[in-house]
Amino acid sequence: MGPITPLVGLAMVAALALVAGGFWLLTQPGANRMKAILMMVAGAVVAFNAWINSLLIPG
Repeated sequence: MGPITPLVGLAMVAALALVAGGFWLLTQPGANRMKAILMMVAGAVVAFNAWINSLLIPG
């Protein structure tokens, strides 16, 4: 794994905020469950993209 750049760090913070917000939304009465699930999926996608971006380029 390569160095954690500020951009990768910001992406990971954004991913954590999406996942945490999705979990929080799931606990609220009358909340939109699909929106909460989509927020958590988006957070996972952002985290995966940040991880891919932090890998060293072979060669």
